[in-house]
Amino acid sequence: MATPMMIAKSMMYRLGVLVIAVIGYFYLPGIQGFFESGLSLLWDRDFDGLRQFILSYGFWAPLCSILLMTLQSLIPFVPGLAITITNAWVFGWQYGAVYSWLGALLGACLDFAIARWYGRPIVENFINNKYLKVTDEFLRRHGIAAVFITRLTPIIPFKVISYGVGLTTLSFGQFTIATAIGQAPAILIYSVIGQNLTYNLRAAVIITFLLIAIGALGHYFRDDIERRFFPDKE
Repeated sequence: MATPMMIAKSMMYRLGVLVIAVIGYFYLPGIQGFFESGLSLLWDRDFDGLRQFILSYGFWAPLCSILLMTLQSLIPFVPGLAITITNAWVFGWQYGAVYSWLGALLGACLDFAIARWYGRPIVENFINNKYLKVTDEFLRRHGIAAVFITRLTPIIPFKVISYGVGLTTLSFGQFTIATAIGQAPAILIYSVIGQNLTYNLRAAVIITFLLIAIGALGHYFRDDIERRFFPDKE
């Protein structure tokens, strides 16, 4: 059982991390500009602008791409799919998929950590409470399989699920495994079409419907998926 001293130390530690993040954002050279410019391009779905922005970092372009994907996870409804397609356009689908997958995984883990560390009152500043209630019910009914299934379908905002799971008792390890596996198919497919069909709306729509179908199959076989990938889940 946690003692008052342990609770106080934990609160101070969390507050310290938050203060460091705020100071870094406002005072480290280039951080605020990177954040604002990158998110602005994402909001506008400016593929060419994103391409130029990433390439402007030269040798560090892959790191820029990964950081963009990670940071966009903090803001609800900012389209990470735009980065996935742009990465394939810039780096080719193989490397682009790897950078997108890694950035998306780091972003999901960051969302999870924020929810787990700071609790529901903080999360409600990012996510509308009605979405959290829907997520709570979905996770209550389906558990770890819900994370896997929602990662398969791009129409469900990843960050809503990530924040929501952080508010449950699900372990970080289980969340990370389900996210890492579940997000891979969509990222791979969108990377392949993104390399040569960046502006092909029809292809994107067809792929989206295919992924929705995959998500439906995942839901149907959710018990088998849970037993296969998480046999030790209580």
